[in-house]
Amino acid sequence: MPFDLAAYLHRIGLQTCTSDLDGLKKLQAAQISAIPFENVLPFLGQVPGLDPESIWQKLVMERCGGYCFELNALLGDALASLGYSTRKVLARVRMGAGEGGARTHLAFVVTLEGDEWLVDAGFGGQAPAEPVRISDAPQPIRDQSYRIRFEEASGEHVLERATGEGWFPLYGFDRVDVRPADIEAANFLCAASPKQSFAGSMKFYRLTDTGFLSFLDGRARLAGNGDKRVWLIRDTEDLDDFMRRDLGLGYGDDTIRAIAKRLEDLKNAPNQTTTS
Repeated sequence: MPFDLAAYLHRIGLQTCTSDLDGLKKLQAAQISAIPFENVLPFLGQVPGLDPESIWQKLVMERCGGYCFELNALLGDALASLGYSTRKVLARVRMGAGEGGARTHLAFVVTLEGDEWLVDAGFGGQAPAEPVRISDAPQPIRDQSYRIRFEEASGEHVLERATGEGWFPLYGFDRVDVRPADIEAANFLCAASPKQSFAGSMKFYRLTDTGFLSFLDGRARLAGNGDKRVWLIRDTEDLDDFMRRDLGLGYGDDTIRAIAKRLEDLKNAPNQTTTS
């Protein structure tokens, strides 16, 4: 199935997109807003397919979401269709740690008018809504500030977000050539390994016009414009409403019931600690 740029732009709510920096910023923000980050398939014991047909059917035709390997694969097809110069990078997630683990996150470096930009629509919470120029100078994006510093010890560029306690490292990436086999292995590791969070914890994230909407194991959160609301998703009906109305996801009844049952089983499991 060839990539259909017009259908993709319609899916993310854009009529057109220019092949310049302004278009690049709009493209990333629009996809994060329209196609939520989620790990439904790994949470239900499945490894997401990464072939173009599976990704197109799931994310565009069925209006579901996905995690980085799915979301950024789709974004990569859009970037190529628009003529951007791109390079895939695999990153080590840090989330505040001094170093990351395995390379389990996919993103892009786009070269545009002599500058390099980190482009990523698949990291979920705390990620920038727009591309970040690869520079250690702070860059305001919406109500956050980011930078990308080079770390000599690891040889990685580290994406960081400014917080009240200082710069918080999100992930680090290097320039090692990324092959399809590397992505296949990282996808399987993320989906199936008990050491990763995707098989044992349900996550949702969607960018909104004023902030973001997120979910972790039964606890939903809406933040933006200085306001914050947190509430519990208590049953299948609540989950159905949240996934379909708030997130705009197209999963069927059977899938939603399966998620609700797994969340309930995890909550009731002996010695199981959840956020709900």
